[in-house]
Amino acid sequence: MDEVKAMARAGERVGRALGTGLRSARLGARRAGAVGMALSRQAAARAEQELASRGISTEELPELIAQRATGMSRRELAKRSRKARRQWERKAARSRKQLAKNAVAARKELAARIDPSLRRRRRRWPWALLVLTGMVVAVAVAFSRRPEELPVAGEDDFAQRNTKARHRAERADVPTQADSPVDAPERSR
Repeated sequence: MDEVKAMARAGERVGRALGTGLRSARLGARRAGAVGMALSRQAAARAEQELASRGISTEELPELIAQRATGMSRRELAKRSRKARRQWERKAARSRKQLAKNAVAARKELAARIDPSLRRRRRRWPWALLVLTGMVVAVAVAFSRRPEELPVAGEDDFAQRNTKARHRAERADVPTQADSPVDAPERSR
C-alpha cells in the first residue's frame, strides 16, 4: 500500500507544480503584453516626433510612401489599377472566345482526319416543323372562313311555314310561302 500512497502524493505534487507553472506562465504573458504595449506607444510617439521635426503629418505619410515607391499619388495608383484590371478582363474575355473557336476548329479537323467519310449532316427537322406549322395555319384560316351551315330541314318543315322567308323582300306584290296562290294578287309582267 505504500506504493499507492507514494503514487498519490506524486500525482498531487505534479498537479501542484503544473498549476503553479501555468499560473506563472499566464502572469509572465500578461507582463510581456503590458511591456510590449508600452514600448509600442513609445515607438509611435518617437516616430510622430520624428515626422513632426521633418514637417510631415501622420495622414500624409501613406501618400508620401506611395509617391516615393512609384512616383504617383495613391489616387493615381488606384485609378491606374482599375483601368489595368478592366483592360485585363477585356483581354481575357477575347482570349477565351478565341480559344473556344480554336477548340471547335481543332475538334472538327481531328474528326475529319480520323474518319473522313463522316460528314456533318444537315438537320431537316426544323424545315419540316416550319412546313407543318404553315399547314396548320392554312387549315385554321380555311375553317374560320367557311360559311355557317344551316340546320338540315325535317319532313314537316316543307309543309307550311309560319314565318316569312328571310330572303324575300317585304313587298305586298311579292307572295310569301305563308300566302296561298289563291290569295296572291296577279302580277303583270
